[in-house]
Amino acid sequence: MKQAFVLLELLNHMVLVAKEAKARGHWVVALNHDPLRDSGPFEVPEGLVDELITVDSWSDREQINKLVTDLHARYDVVGTYAAFEATLPYEAALRELAGLPGNGERNVQHVLDKAAVRRTLRGAGLSDLRSATLSDALTWTEWPFQGAAILKPANGTGSSLCFRVSSLEELREAAESTRSVTVVNPLMKEYIHRHGEFVLEEEAAGELLSVESLVDRGEVHVLGLTGRYVLGSDAVVEMGLQFPYHHPRSAEIIEKAKAIHAAMGIVHGPTQIEFMVPLEGPVELIDFNVRSAGTASVVTFSEAFDVRHEVALTDLACGLTPDVSFLKRPTRFSTEMLLLPPPGATVMTEMTFPENALCCRLTKAPGAPLSGRADQLDAVAMIVVTADTAAEVHTAALEARRATLFAGEPLGDNPNNRLSSSPLIGQNLTRQY
Repeated sequence: MKQAFVLLELLNHMVLVAKEAKARGHWVVALNHDPLRDSGPFEVPEGLVDELITVDSWSDREQINKLVTDLHARYDVVGTYAAFEATLPYEAALRELAGLPGNGERNVQHVLDKAAVRRTLRGAGLSDLRSATLSDALTWTEWPFQGAAILKPANGTGSSLCFRVSSLEELREAAESTRSVTVVNPLMKEYIHRHGEFVLEEEAAGELLSVESLVDRGEVHVLGLTGRYVLGSDAVVEMGLQFPYHHPRSAEIIEKAKAIHAAMGIVHGPTQIEFMVPLEGPVELIDFNVRSAGTASVVTFSEAFDVRHEVALTDLACGLTPDVSFLKRPTRFSTEMLLLPPPGATVMTEMTFPENALCCRLTKAPGAPLSGRADQLDAVAMIVVTADTAAEVHTAALEARRATLFAGEPLGDNPNNRLSSSPLIGQNLTRQY
């Protein structure tokens, strides 16, 4: 049988993994709901995919289980890769059939359920945050938390439909919004609404950052920490990343990340754990992604380490031990930025990016209607900026945002382009791990 490398919903950085698999001589199979991208930095070139299988809906478990079983029967599946939450359980099932190292279909489903993750971490002494399902919270007669809480889908993606609430009245208003606000990405919309339930979690104090790792049969190799930029008017809306981020509490954060991997039984593949980190006090997980960081993060990692990060991802996907010697080398610094349209824009236009911006990509087609909101999924473009130091990349990335043209006009300092970040993010801090 042919040795096949299977990608589930091939999009964004996954094309880099597909190219690496193809270069190794594997037969590349893609299961996709959306059409393959035909433009931009993540365009899928002609001939890369040897077999394209159309998935009518990632919610149709019966159909996809048949596809997975059929692939296992027709091919010697030597590797798999997925990066969208709805596809991850199916990928885990295929890996089990193929005898590849993985996390197991049932366990992946467990980790994708944010309410179940919180219960597990509280039981293991790794979280102090209280939580409840929305259906239970709507029966409350008193607000049980000292401060605010975050309402989010129990099975969510892309930070969509997240609301900060601090009273029962605000909770009911947010609950109503979950029914009325449109999720603009059809794949994400289907995934969120298929599961339906929302979870309310006590708000954690501190700044948002994440730990990026490659896990090889139980051994956690930490790539580093990623700092965050959020929208100045709404801290729930993530607008950018800086990698690496040398936080003063890095060693403690990484120790907790490894403990969480063990508690959740995640033993193989790329992962991203999002934390809230105060200057003092407990470090709290807010999300566990059993996949690589999204959009162009693979490009930012490659730029930072001067490697092709997709090589390590493909090794893991094929059950091979990746060469992680690059982790010992000095790094450059990278930022990945999402750009919102200016307030009042109702139609997507062409955009012009500054010369120092890499991997520039429109996330909406020119002429497409815009929602008029300023949520993360309302972003219209993405760019990557690099520099030799954290301070230099911070300044360069903000300048690149301001200089980007929308409908011929610079985004400048309009309210949708004003960001907030930790005062540490632009400092040249020393690596602590």
